Amino acid sequence: MDRSFHFRRRLAAQLLGVALAGMSAAAVAGCGSDVEKEGQGGQGGQGGQGGQGGLGGSGGQGSFFNTVTECFAWPQEGSGGAGGSGGAGGAGGAGGSMVPPCPPKGDALMHVEGMSDPGICGVVVNTEGTFDDGQCCYEVTYESCGAAGRPFLVEGRARAASRARGRSTWMESALPAPDLAGLSPDERALLAAAWTRDGLLEHASIASFGRFALELLAVGAPADLVARTHEAALDEVRHARLAFALASAYAGEPLGPGAFPFVGGNLSVSADLADVAARAVREGCIGETLASLVAAEQAARATDPAVREALAAIAEDEARHAELAWRAVAWALGSGDAAVARSVRAAFVEALAVGASFEVQVGGAGALEAHGRPEAAVLRASMTRALDEVVRPAAEALLGSLPAPAREGRERAEHG
Repeated sequence: MDRSFHFRRRLAAQLLGVALAGMSAAAVAGCGSDVEKEGQGGQGGQGGQGGQGGLGGSGGQGSFFNTVTECFAWPQEGSGGAGGSGGAGGAGGAGGSMVPPCPPKGDALMHVEGMSDPGICGVVVNTEGTFDDGQCCYEVTYESCGAAGRPFLVEGRARAASRARGRSTWMESALPAPDLAGLSPDERALLAAAWTRDGLLEHASIASFGRFALELLAVGAPADLVARTHEAALDEVRHARLAFALASAYAGEPLGPGAFPFVGGNLSVSADLADVAARAVREGCIGETLASLVAAEQAARATDPAVREALAAIAEDEARHAELAWRAVAWALGSGDAAVARSVRAAFVEALAVGASFEVQVGGAGALEAHGRPEAAVLRASMTRALDEVVRPAAEALLGSLPAPAREGRERAEHG
């Protein structure tokens, strides 16, 4: 599409300029040589708050992959099995005589917390369970949903509120209603669910930017980065309201977010510059760059005026948020030490190696595309181009050359 092509070219030039300016600033500060030297071939970023790690550290594009250890109390009521010896993956417990074996990984999925979280599109239990101190523990990979804004990650899992009915205050009243003529009840239900999910993810982005602002303060960032971060959070409020306005129109009732699920009512903030910078790469330089380009692709293909208006606004804002992330990372490289450079480089290398993986809950040609929901293959192709033409050139301007993606990763990105 011509509109998405021009948007991509404009964003590429914009981010390349930020990266080049950041590299020059780092050199003036006396850190440029350290960044270049230490960044080359750096291995592995620092695991940290918000859940780094996972399949290549992060899917970092439409979806984010994070691998964590999940445990649940065992045995549970009804698990039975007196006299169990622990079996494969089950240690049995004291004496190994009374505790039934841990469930096989295929059955463990039902016990994994967060499967119904709106921020999660996929859950894979990778290992058989091991019994430890009254719990069965598994290695679990979570895939966070969509390309809507900046995810709020906690211990590798994207958090989002649940849907709530009757929340008309989360609907953007200035947006015209979409044209429902010609949509079947099933199509309306699918579109309502898809836009509700986007609204919940945009709502989570408000929390993510709130945490990012606190972390910028914790690492001594300049005032303009902190100010832009608060402005971005307000943008995400508007994005959530746009998405919920569309969702409500398709559903025929007011929809909005419930209470946000801060774990234990607490917010964990990192003061480790390498940690904060690596997450800014994953969630901003990668995630928000591609979020803006996905929204631009959706807007270019949509024909409903209300949908196009919402998506065009979101695309422009997300492009500005992406620029903020690149500026923050450039500042961190210029202000930090070799550990920051290694962490940033590792985050880019890992995300680019994974390629464009994208989970789409609903999409297709015809009416769905007209209302902002093209097929998954369309968005995958768009993000693959974005990684090649936008993200990689800017990252290499900032850090020097990066490894080419593996052939199998490229094939997976192109063919899904």
